[in-house]
Amino acid sequence: MYGYIRSSELALHVRVKRPFFIVPLPIRRPRVYDSSIFIGATALLQASLAAGHGFVHHIVANGQTYTGWQPFSDPYASPVLDRVIRKVQSDGPVPANTADIACGVGGQTGTKIVADADAGSNVQFQWDYWPGDHLGPVSTYMASCNGDCTNFDTSGARWFKIDAAGYDNGQWASAKLIADGSSWTSQIPNQLAAGQYLMRHEIIALHSAGSPQYYPACAQVNVNGSGQGKPSDSDLVSLPGLYDGVTFPNIYTDFGTFTIPGPPPVTFDGHEAAPSPTTSVKAPATSTAVGSSNSTSSGIGNSGSNPPSQQATPSAQCLLASHRMVRRTLPLRARRHGVRSQ
Repeated sequence: MYGYIRSSELALHVRVKRPFFIVPLPIRRPRVYDSSIFIGATALLQASLAAGHGFVHHIVANGQTYTGWQPFSDPYASPVLDRVIRKVQSDGPVPANTADIACGVGGQTGTKIVADADAGSNVQFQWDYWPGDHLGPVSTYMASCNGDCTNFDTSGARWFKIDAAGYDNGQWASAKLIADGSSWTSQIPNQLAAGQYLMRHEIIALHSAGSPQYYPACAQVNVNGSGQGKPSDSDLVSLPGLYDGVTFPNIYTDFGTFTIPGPPPVTFDGHEAAPSPTTSVKAPATSTAVGSSNSTSSGIGNSGSNPPSQQATPSAQCLLASHRMVRRTLPLRARRHGVRSQ
């Protein structure tokens, strides 16, 4: 006589001498993972997306605040919103060898608003957020729109630098920006000729060694004043092209001195618009060289043998990865100890 012992996961073919019988076995309930793990991972993912990078939220010129392009809401607005800052596709970086390096993805064409700013006045760039581990230099360039910025295409732009900062007195420029409330202030040169210009503000993040990340934003401004200053040919650069051949340092090593890419800030009548840091530190034999055909020196260095004092903090992406590991390993460990999640 043959009998079968059945369960949800077991079926054994058994020969028995006694009448047919069925031995009941306990049926395992399906495993249910703790929902808090998934909720935590989801929240962490949202945090990593929200705090991943940053974009210029607005500018302040002549005391007036101009809202910039909001990449996560403005594309869905109807009617289309006009902003003083040209469109950016997201808060992510752009490649250095494409037209997007000028003003970001979508920023090649103009918008309908132009801010008023006096020559010699300050323009504040307010970022929505900037992560503390995305360390690197900050710079601001300008380019004449040759008339109306609303119809100006960046493919024809020639850029001149008005300010730049790298690593000085143990602090990266991006860390200073964060300390100032994620804000950066640039001064329009006093003697700059009146007219409409693009102001290109940029952070270069060096947290990923060997892979610099570029975050540009362009605001349209109408400069008022009686100055006659115009940049010389040696002051002007093209984008793309500015970062060709530039090697950025590994910010977590003792890299000695660093040279900010591009020409020095423009000068009119012998007065520099905004001086770059000039402090230098002797580079050790193992330092990473940073070269550019047109460059201005900045005190980017560390005199000791330790890494720069401005250390990177764990990013949300790293924390998310650790939570994913917990999610994968927890059920396995529980099974080994005979524990089932409820």
